[in-house]
Amino acid sequence: MLSKKEIMSLAEQFTEQGYLCSEAVLLALSQYLNIQSEVIPKIATGFGAGIGRHGEVCGALSGAVMGLGLRFGRTLVSETPPDTPPYGFSTNIVNLFVAWFSHIRCRDLIGLNLHRAEDRKIYKDQQLWETRCRDIVRTTTGLAHDLLQALDTDSND
Repeated sequence: MLSKKEIMSLAEQFTEQGYLCSEAVLLALSQYLNIQSEVIPKIATGFGAGIGRHGEVCGALSGAVMGLGLRFGRTLVSETPPDTPPYGFSTNIVNLFVAWFSHIRCRDLIGLNLHRAEDRKIYKDQQLWETRCRDIVRTTTGLAHDLLQALDTDSND
């Protein structure tokens, strides 16, 4: 099993290969969980840049939710105990993300609206993918790793 440092490095390597933030986090988490599927990273592609450059939920966070879903998501409705939300892992990762970054929206995290051409130029000129987004990918992957460890420990108690 990959260490936290290794999974964070792996996510960063995926960004260097050209994968989007959402794809890189999901790919790293799927490798950590030893889950392979032809839909990974395809399912995450549309979530990059806050869902298709709309600046909404950070793609790295979306990738983390999908990655955690590989481990804690359900296949059948009956798998969820009564009075237990099936999306509890999502609540946990969002809370960790907000505690770390203060925001979940891409445009708040980078200070730009990538739906606008002039902001995309600033993004490129300031190399925010390299200086800001890759760090968000790396950190988010680490937060998801920590949550996987914590939730797996809780389920073994």
